[in-house]
Amino acid sequence: MSLTRQTGMDRERVAETARILRCLGHPVRLHILDLLQREGELTVTAIYEALGLEQAVCSQHLSLMRDKGILTYRRDGVNAFYSIGDERAFKVLGCVRGQTSDASPA
Repeated sequence: MSLTRQTGMDRERVAETARILRCLGHPVRLHILDLLQREGELTVTAIYEALGLEQAVCSQHLSLMRDKGILTYRRDGVNAFYSIGDERAFKVLGCVRGQTSDASPA
């Protein structure tokens, strides 16, 4: 019996979801995503300063998320701007926020 038949999920959809979750399964990337959702499009400088990261570390995480299609990127002169490019990222953030609020002491 195939996995699709056992779980009711399409293999391609499951693989795509796993790819996104692997990419977002890092605390720094979740913080970047949260910041971009709250603030909208930001420059690399604004992101690494807001999160207290080294520029090189921030750029590596942004590049990975851009390569996976989670973030979009545009250049304007010397500035690189990032924003959320995959709407599914908002669902992941919603789940994370729900999890963290449920885990808080009452």
